[in-house]
Amino acid sequence: MMNTKTYAPNQIAEQKKGFSAHSGENIGYEKGAKMVKNYFDQNQEEVSAHFLGRNIIEAILAQPGAVGITILYGINELGLPKPVVVGVNSKGDYILNVTSVGANGEMNKQKGIVAGGGVLSTGVPQQEGW
Repeated sequence: MMNTKTYAPNQIAEQKKGFSAHSGENIGYEKGAKMVKNYFDQNQEEVSAHFLGRNIIEAILAQPGAVGITILYGINELGLPKPVVVGVNSKGDYILNVTSVGANGEMNKQKGIVAGGGVLSTGVPQQEGW
């Protein structure tokens, strides 16, 4: 279950979209570049990006009930920052267990996909403005 947080009035518009496949928007290069630069300027010693491949993202989204993903910040066994990515349903709950019906009609229970790892960015912007 996710923790709740109090948001400033200017953040409420995004929260009203809730946990749905419609949450998020294309903010365009200019706004994205400004946001990345602002973060990088304030957090030069921190990891600023990770890459996760399409296959794991699609596998998470293909789970029954998934409307999106949550990216949590974690530290791996080597002490390195790594994202932890989990599917989220329309109630905002993490998809940690998946139940499906097998070919013989039996109920199969398995753990939901919780992804991690990916490729760590050096924190150096890759393109002009990033």
